[in-house]
Amino acid sequence: MSSRTRGLPSCEKPWAELPEGSAHGVFGADDVLGTLNRQSPETVLGALSAAVMGRVFSLNLPLDQPEPALFQRQFPRHRVFTTPRGNLDDVVDNFYPQSSSQWDGFLHVPDPELGFYNGLGRDEHGVHHWASRGIVGRGVVLDISEAIAAAGSDAFASRTPVDVEALEAVRRAAGVEYRRGDILVVRTGWISWFREQDAESRARVRDSRAAPGLEGSAAMAEYLWDHGFIAVASDSPGVEALPSSAGSLHHRVLARLGMPLGELWWLDDLAADCAADGRHEAMVVSSPMNLVGGVGSPANAIAIR
Repeated sequence: MSSRTRGLPSCEKPWAELPEGSAHGVFGADDVLGTLNRQSPETVLGALSAAVMGRVFSLNLPLDQPEPALFQRQFPRHRVFTTPRGNLDDVVDNFYPQSSSQWDGFLHVPDPELGFYNGLGRDEHGVHHWASRGIVGRGVVLDISEAIAAAGSDAFASRTPVDVEALEAVRRAAGVEYRRGDILVVRTGWISWFREQDAESRARVRDSRAAPGLEGSAAMAEYLWDHGFIAVASDSPGVEALPSSAGSLHHRVLARLGMPLGELWWLDDLAADCAADGRHEAMVVSSPMNLVGGVGSPANAIAIR
């Protein structure tokens, strides 16, 4: 047994022993939480150890960013009206829950061979299951922006994958050790780069659907599973490099392993604070939208250090 899998309980086999790299059935035949089952009172209390200074960071972009919206999504339309009693209320329509900082739920992408996570149907999944308990864990904050920038001047506008070796090098340099129940928080620097581009360049990036991120390989799926993460979040459009080529983390991790993927999170302030004091961790708390049958949800996430 490797050091990577030493923390897995007996019910969880190492990724190499999962048939077809699938965790379907590992947490029960009717399970709808996937790796969120790794969240326990012990892991939540353990996450408290990362909050020592009382600094709070929002990990959410405004609902109208990134602009333009990606993947044929749109921005919400906001209207304020006056009630008969003279109070002000909001009306929001045309709301795409995944147009800004968000979670991909298990209904977002089915695996071509195995379907949705755990082999369940559309009526059995939904982000309301996640909302019923919330998502809490120690966030391990790794900044891979330098590795991406080193790939060339157009690295942020291209499919620039970061493999396990490069990710592990960043972790070692950060001096942080993973614990079961962690949330892996990966800053690519993509959002900051995207904001700096002119409107024509941003539209070109939107249309190309190309972006840097983690490598979508079996080796990356193995790394994420065996280290015991409950979720992975990033500031990139897809967590993985897009377009996916040698496999897809959405298939391997979201659909087969049942590991939530957070995309387009605002991580610059958090990563800068981690770099300033050398502690690359924070308590991460997220409250997914309680929408029955929801495919995805705004992140509604904060980090506490």
